[in-house]
Amino acid sequence: MLQQSPTKAVHPIRNVRVRGWRTSVRLEPEFWDGLNELLQRENVTLDEFYNHVEARKGDASFSSTMWSQILGYFRRR
Repeated sequence: MLQQSPTKAVHPIRNVRVRGWRTSVRLEPEFWDGLNELLQRENVTLDEFYNHVEARKGDASFSSTMWSQILGYFRRR
């Protein structure tokens, strides 16, 4: 069973550009860590990844599409 932290987690916010528009994204620290690892492994920029997510999100929210893309990346490895 997963342990829960007794303190509230801080969800960092990053400002990014998606298709030329500035926006803010808030994710759990573990997802930022995973995203940073993904970017380094694949040698892509943060903006390139965000544009990749935007192209795939359909009706879903941007953040949930990011989560699924990051999780999917590591599940395929």
